[in-house]
Amino acid sequence: MSDVQNIAVYASARAQRAKEARKNAIVQTAAGAILLAVGYFTATSGYGEIVGPAHPVCAAVVLAGGLFLCVQAMFVVFRALLAQYEHFAMSAEEAAFSLYEFRVAAALVLTGLRLLLPWRAGQVICDLALAALLGYCAVTRLLAVNWRDVRGVIGGVLSALCALAALSLIAGVFAGFSWSLSVGLAAAGFALDSLYCALNGTNI
Repeated sequence: MSDVQNIAVYASARAQRAKEARKNAIVQTAAGAILLAVGYFTATSGYGEIVGPAHPVCAAVVLAGGLFLCVQAMFVVFRALLAQYEHFAMSAEEAAFSLYEFRVAAALVLTGLRLLLPWRAGQVICDLALAALLGYCAVTRLLAVNWRDVRGVIGGVLSALCALAALSLIAGVFAGFSWSLSVGLAAAGFALDSLYCALNGTNI
């Protein structure tokens, strides 16, 4: 292959990666906006008993959505494994985006369980698991923030707010938050993480 052909292939691959990154950023921005709205209206709705479960239909929809997203992300991982043996073309951005999907899927599954379980012990476990996932995301982002860059500062603020949501979930375990407040805080936290991913072009 000539140098001209190598340059053309490289340019094409680079353009494809940029296109994939833009698509991922659009999806993550949309997810962040939706989760922020859901988090706000859920947290301020005032419905739900202190320790009681939410409406089972709502919980089932959230749980089913999480499982569906998990299966979809698993297909991407399967394609990545297949690419190693069949030389199947798949960009690194597409493969990395499955990590983002897995994280959101885990959050949806935990939220669905939190809404369905009528036992306080199960609700506490789900709240702590959501807080741990949020805390991991927040700490990972904060350690990678470049405070000399404007985009980095904005990302740092988003990560700090995400960490605050995780700490609030932990505090809610002891304060006995209602399901609406707990779910609202979790949705807001993952919305902030989605916006961070869209802003900085990262999925891990």
